[in-house]
Amino acid sequence: MDGAGPVLRGTGTASVLERVRRRVSNELKPEADRIDREGHYPLATLQGFGADGAFALHLAGHTPLARADLWAAIEAMAAIGSACMSSAFCAWCQDACGWYLENTANAALRERLQGGVASAALMGATGLSNPVKALSGIEPFNLQGKKVPGGWRVNGVLPWVSNLGEGHVFGTIFQAADDPAHKVMGLFTCGANGVSIRQSAHFVALEGTGTFGIRFRDAFIPEEDLLADPLGGMARRIRPGFILLQTGMGFGVIEGCIEAMQRPGTGSGSSNRFLPDGPAELCDRAAALRDTVAALAATPHDPSDDYMRRVLEARLAVSELTLAATQSAVLHAGARGYLIGSGVHRRQREGVFVAIITPSVRHLRQELAGMARN
Repeated sequence: MDGAGPVLRGTGTASVLERVRRRVSNELKPEADRIDREGHYPLATLQGFGADGAFALHLAGHTPLARADLWAAIEAMAAIGSACMSSAFCAWCQDACGWYLENTANAALRERLQGGVASAALMGATGLSNPVKALSGIEPFNLQGKKVPGGWRVNGVLPWVSNLGEGHVFGTIFQAADDPAHKVMGLFTCGANGVSIRQSAHFVALEGTGTFGIRFRDAFIPEEDLLADPLGGMARRIRPGFILLQTGMGFGVIEGCIEAMQRPGTGSGSSNRFLPDGPAELCDRAAALRDTVAALAATPHDPSDDYMRRVLEARLAVSELTLAATQSAVLHAGARGYLIGSGVHRRQREGVFVAIITPSVRHLRQELAGMARN
């Protein structure tokens, strides 16, 4: 598989965000209802964001900035999410795939594919929901591998993976069938021999995210497509960035809710001032959280337990603020927010996803409780 793409260059974060916000206004906002109600997957628009540089900001070899900047990638995702959380989720999938390539010791694989992922010439995804929970002891590994000459044969099912289509790549982790302690991370291709995708469920929101179940039937992954074998320290290297990038989805939804509450003619006018979590309060809380996440994003490879605890706390806080913002937006809209096609109702359905995507609120609380006991 060949994912070569252009190395993106520009004049800095502001220029990338300006291009992204322009595309959000001109292309994504008009598509948001279709994405939500018809399950339209906005491939061309996502590829446009890649051309704008949105998915390259955190990748050292492709960023248009002076250095890789994880926070800048989060900002670009939030700009997308301000109009459409489904598309921000796809952006997170793309960013996460690039992040795996950023942290692999397989330099040849990074050289071959990261440019395409950075520019969205090659669409990328992440199949780590089950592995992340399995590594935390919440559920068993769904994928089992057998070592064969030149690589591995993998069998099993991943029920829900997003930003997928034929030819798209995705990173996931499997364990050796004859040695459960041996974990391997690889980059698979949809449509490759033994790797098939099918729609397996319909959701209350985020239908337009290219979400499919993946079946592995003796799927062969060659050694040159392995991100880490054994998994070793790869999981620890990618984990903070993986989690921090998710905050871009939440910040985007919060921004969209604040905009909706500030729009003239919203709800019952002056009566809204008696509601909790008004736009001014949400702005202040979001600004403080953004400062926290920006500081954490500056050192995504900090190995300390205290750093990881603060990452989990920040991620949990973003989920909780997202839920508060979406509920407040509906209350500010009043009965109009309860109509089919209401933008704030869409926000509420989207916002719940920020709280349930792995690591979910309950997963985060479990991890933090375990840290407190140690």
